[in-house]
Amino acid sequence: MIKTVGRRRVDGGNPGALQRTLAAVRATGAVVPRGVYRFSSFKEADAWMTRTMARTHASLRSKTSSGSAGR
Repeated sequence: MIKTVGRRRVDGGNPGALQRTLAAVRATGAVVPRGVYRFSSFKEADAWMTRTMARTHASLRSKTSSGSAGR
């Protein structure tokens, strides 16, 4: 016997939202370079991940070269 607790919709009412989100993430390329990384602690790994993601985000946002910023 199976007991039903609630009737929540899994798709959240918008079935294409997840697909659009995944497509947007895929279009940006890799957030973190592929490979195996070894760290001495979780704190060190977390700091590296934060720096790497911030660097990737900054490079994706930069649409102009540094030389044309003064124009």
